Amino acid sequence: MKYSQQVVSLILLVVLSLSVPASAASADTSSNISQMVFSVPGAIQKDTGNIGHDYVLLNVVLSQDYTYVRSGRSISPRITIKNQGGDDTNQGNVPVEAWLGDTILIPVHGEFIPLKGGTSAMYTLRYMIPQDVPLLPNHLTLKIDPWNTRNESGNGPNDLTTKALIVIEDKKADDFI
Repeated sequence: MKYSQQVVSLILLVVLSLSVPASAASADTSSNISQMVFSVPGAIQKDTGNIGHDYVLLNVVLSQDYTYVRSGRSISPRITIKNQGGDDTNQGNVPVEAWLGDTILIPVHGEFIPLKGGTSAMYTLRYMIPQDVPLLPNHLTLKIDPWNTRNESGNGPNDLTTKALIVIEDKKADDFI
């Protein structure tokens, strides 16, 4: 019992000796604010070099809800993409294929430069409407790297269809007006 009292006395003595300098320091200052130091861990750098890239097509925008175009002319969709994987270290640009309904469009500028891991970008692409496209209004569908030539490792959505319609005007009907 006597030993436990000595331990408790020693602990109280240590606590009091530590609290006296702190209270003396606060008496010297004009404010009654106690100083607390918080340590925050530094920003953790994500090592994206070991995992493969994973492009995600976030948005496809046309200039209007209804885009009127003739065959032989071009359309320019604006895409927003994100590489949610690692750095894309493959050579060359990333291809983007476009369809109008079931008709594949001819790429004029249908690619974008590779992105580092965790970055996103916006690009305006351009596609030519072929002569044999049906004259039905259709939605535009875009797909990033449709043949997986860049060996993408993730499973993010690579294709997206616009809500806007593209209406093909009949060139022959306009010639008679």
